[in-house]
Amino acid sequence: METVKLLPIALNVQDKRCLVVGGGTVAARKAQSLVECGARVVVIAPAVGATFSTTEPRIIHVPRPYAAGDGAGFALIFACTDDKEVNAAVAREAAERGVLCNVADDAAASDFHAAAAVRRGDICIGITTSGGSPALARHLKARVEESVGAEFEQLLDVMSARRAAVKRDGGQQDNRAAAWNAVLESDVLELLKAGERERAEALVDELLQLRNR
Repeated sequence: METVKLLPIALNVQDKRCLVVGGGTVAARKAQSLVECGARVVVIAPAVGATFSTTEPRIIHVPRPYAAGDGAGFALIFACTDDKEVNAAVAREAAERGVLCNVADDAAASDFHAAAAVRRGDICIGITTSGGSPALARHLKARVEESVGAEFEQLLDVMSARRAAVKRDGGQQDNRAAAWNAVLESDVLELLKAGERERAEALVDELLQLRNR
């Protein structure tokens, strides 16, 4: 089967209604990921497992099997049952309604794949193998987590706080790019990693001023 090239995107699901069909471990993981991104989640399943949060206010459990029509009014749908026929029915309804659907363990039937995510504050790095090997995706995630530490979150904070000033005073786009490259090629990241944030910020300000005169 020809491999489908996926388009990497980052979806804003804040306060969006998302449906998870299924009550097992995979469904719990999908529901939790959605909640972490601010979504309002409806879970349809006769029962949910111990991995589900029973106190999370953004998760509403509807304790019954999936039925036709349940896909109305959702921004995203996840079919996560262990019944292929039910998952297929969920996917068909999603397609009829024009709603993107992810089908657990069936990459070909899915409109999108949920990437294994590494988060450092507002930094999000997504890893997907196009459904070919979730185990490899998890392995790669672990390696990225080792390489991208909390200092990158601090670096983003420092750079974001100065972005408007650099854009205002930095002249042409090439000059602004050179300014940021100077920061990224400096010792700023190592200073942040060592807990020297004040020195790191001072160095950033110095580099930006030197580059933008």
